[in-house]
Amino acid sequence: MANITVEEIRRLLITKSITHYNNMDFSGLDLSGLDCSGLTLASSNFNDTRLIKTKFVTTFLSKCNFQGANLTEADLTTANLKEADLSRATLENTTLSRANLSGARCIKASMTFASLVGCDLTRANLTSASLHGADLTKANLTSATTSETNFKNAKFIGTIGYKL
Repeated sequence: MANITVEEIRRLLITKSITHYNNMDFSGLDLSGLDCSGLTLASSNFNDTRLIKTKFVTTFLSKCNFQGANLTEADLTTANLKEADLSRATLENTTLSRANLSGARCIKASMTFASLVGCDLTRANLTSASLHGADLTKANLTSATTSETNFKNAKFIGTIGYKL
């Protein structure tokens, strides 16, 4: 259960009084459309949170829990999601360009048509994930687990660590 309200979050973002918050619980909230760019929110809980069109550009989200979260059309350009759990999350049409997802768990995640250009997916677990139509140009999939992953129509131009 969330330990902060959406109204409190909006106020903190507007007044710029939120920059470094760790171990926050945002579970179940609707934070769609907010701009959380540049914040540090490490080890926070976004379980089942609605984050549609939310901006996390250059946001530190290492070890966060995004299980079952809806990040459709969110912008996570250059975000640090190292060791984050995105299992069963919806990341359709999401921008993850140059994001760090090394060691992330993306089991059964829906990343259909996501932009993962230059994304670091080393040691990421993509088991049973859908990356249908995703752009993995220059992404690094070294040591990533891709068992039963759907890569239909995905782009692999200059991708490292994945063999077609």
